[in-house]
Amino acid sequence: MYPGPVPAARRRRAVRLPLPYRAALVLALGAATTPAAAPLSAQARDTLPPPGVRSDTLLRDTAIALAPLRVEVLRRASEGARTPYAVAGLSGRDLTPARTGAFLAEALTALPGLQIQNRYNFAVGERLTVRGFGARSQFGVRGLRIYLDGIPATLPDGQATLDHVDAGALGRVELLRGPASALYGNGAGGVLLLESMDPAPGERLILMGSTGTHGLNEAGGALERARGPVATRVHLTRLGYDGFRADPVNGGRYGEAERWTLTARHRQPLAGGELRVSLSGLELESENPGSLPADSLGDRDRSAWGFNVRQRTGKEIRQLQAGGEWRRSGGAGTGGAGAAGGGGGADPIGAGPDVTAGLWGIARDVTNPIPNTIIELDRMAVGARLALGGRGGPLRWDAGVEVEAQRDDRENFDNDGGERGTLTLRQDESVTALGAYAALAHERGPASLHAALRYDRVRFSVDDLLVGADAVDESGSRTMDAWSPSVGAQIDAGPVRVFGSLATFLQTPTTTELANRPDGAGGFNPELEPTTGWTLEGGARGTLAGRLGWEVVGFHTSLEDELIPFEVPDAPGRTFFRNAGESRHRGVEVALRAALPRGVAARVALTRVDAHFQSGAVDGNRIPGRAPTLLEGVLSQTLGGAYWSADLRWSDDVPVDDANSAEADDFLVVGLRAGHDGVRVGGVRVAPWAAIRNLLDEDFVSSVAVNAFGGRFFEPGPGRTFQVGLRALVDRR
Repeated sequence: MYPGPVPAARRRRAVRLPLPYRAALVLALGAATTPAAAPLSAQARDTLPPPGVRSDTLLRDTAIALAPLRVEVLRRASEGARTPYAVAGLSGRDLTPARTGAFLAEALTALPGLQIQNRYNFAVGERLTVRGFGARSQFGVRGLRIYLDGIPATLPDGQATLDHVDAGALGRVELLRGPASALYGNGAGGVLLLESMDPAPGERLILMGSTGTHGLNEAGGALERARGPVATRVHLTRLGYDGFRADPVNGGRYGEAERWTLTARHRQPLAGGELRVSLSGLELESENPGSLPADSLGDRDRSAWGFNVRQRTGKEIRQLQAGGEWRRSGGAGTGGAGAAGGGGGADPIGAGPDVTAGLWGIARDVTNPIPNTIIELDRMAVGARLALGGRGGPLRWDAGVEVEAQRDDRENFDNDGGERGTLTLRQDESVTALGAYAALAHERGPASLHAALRYDRVRFSVDDLLVGADAVDESGSRTMDAWSPSVGAQIDAGPVRVFGSLATFLQTPTTTELANRPDGAGGFNPELEPTTGWTLEGGARGTLAGRLGWEVVGFHTSLEDELIPFEVPDAPGRTFFRNAGESRHRGVEVALRAALPRGVAARVALTRVDAHFQSGAVDGNRIPGRAPTLLEGVLSQTLGGAYWSADLRWSDDVPVDDANSAEADDFLVVGLRAGHDGVRVGGVRVAPWAAIRNLLDEDFVSSVAVNAFGGRFFEPGPGRTFQVGLRALVDRR
């Protein structure tokens, strides 16, 4: 399935993931035999689930008290409660029960500070925002640094894509809200770390399948093998979706998608440390039904935009990425540098520093018909990282250097009813990024003090290959750099921990934002500048009786040259960008988590963001693209082997353009899920589940297209939907 015929003259793809590779790779990696190794290091043990707890949902989690949050988002193992930054995490049962892997929005419910607008449109993906950053994104993710199994989903230019993330394969998620520049570079909203499941000890095969409303169906499986510190897990899924948007031109539906995802991880001891290797593959074909004007929202069929259908808009993606990371803890087994939380003393004599060294590469091939243009993009990206850390007395130190490179081969054609027309742009774009950072932390006693400094230099260059007698050579380059310091402190005040931080950030335009010029010229937009600014945050957190955890955070961010999307009459459906001058974001985040008797658990996250322009013709207007207030909650219970959960999402009105001339109405969406952790049938453990989304059949706008031409701001969500699924486990211990 592809949205319209692909011309025979189309150039050969740089990346091809034929269907046979998936099955062959699953069998090869899953059946690999590895010898038993020495006992686990402390670092390796931290990556495994507790004894008796599976890495997926086939066995229930019987914990009745809150466990301390352990995070690595600060680039070392830490106790989340002792950090001076706003950090949150989800793992295990919070992520996977009674869900398909279709949408991140369903897995990352009630993660404080994070708002996901699910477009139910695989051609453009879900929009992720943190504290208002990322709201400008019409596709992909901006303003956040995102990593999957240690490999950046955010490329050197600052653009992240999440098409290759299978939400059903996730085992752990960590979110650092606020500027990430001091540790990660080129990001204003924060850092999102996604980790796939770790295998349970032994050998097993997991098969899964589900079906639901609007032709949503999923089938796949996982092979696991874990012997001591050596472990391998391979997860393969095929997802199909008919969509729910009516086709006003041909009848039927428009919004169909087919996606294959492969996620593989392997770890083993090597040279006194641990080697982790990860691999993921993606093959996606999808149709893009587009956004609608307000007068079309009353249609319960939620029609696709007719012009999109006639132009056969959609996306075809093939992507392959791989990476390896070697870690060695210099104080492993001694209470030295590897101790989380920084409670140890000086490194023992002869112990070296903690070392992390990594390499990664990504190949991505995209064909993207939008209403007036067909975009062909071949992308290659590589990167390397070296980090050192250790302890001297009460101080913990960390330092690192990162080098990344990205090369895009871009061609644009006129869209002639889904066929390639005249070649209008052909250019090679490259990005090279160099980052170096150093950090100090004092975490002894009731106070924790942190300081970090990072330097980033990002160079964009373009080679205009469409130069003729009447064409101007638009080749050129631009360099953007910045120093990004941050400081933070956390103090224990009895049962309450108070914390605060101050940080600056750099956020560059992406190559796509630079290449999309309203005047239609090639090269990069010379008027588009990077966004810079600073954030001040403060808050408090604590626990009550070991069962109720809470956190309240307030923040204020001041920005220069925030990037805002817009469209022009000559190219509806194509997004361009401009700098907005001065703006500010400020708000409050409240998170509650409870582990109650009788197997009851609850999570609540309330986020309030007040984002306004502070200069120009729109001075005082709200920045469009996200809900000023978002409330999400999950209530669940485990009863023997059975479980159920209810979740709700209330979204405030969302402004849709700079002038604040319109907004998407507020809505409340409720969902129910239920299932069983597994019933033994012969030698197989079978775990059924069922789910209802939008239980109240709310007519709502799930996402918005900011500053869209012709008032096509609104992307409707589906009505009430149903899903049923089954997991089967064959345990070969």
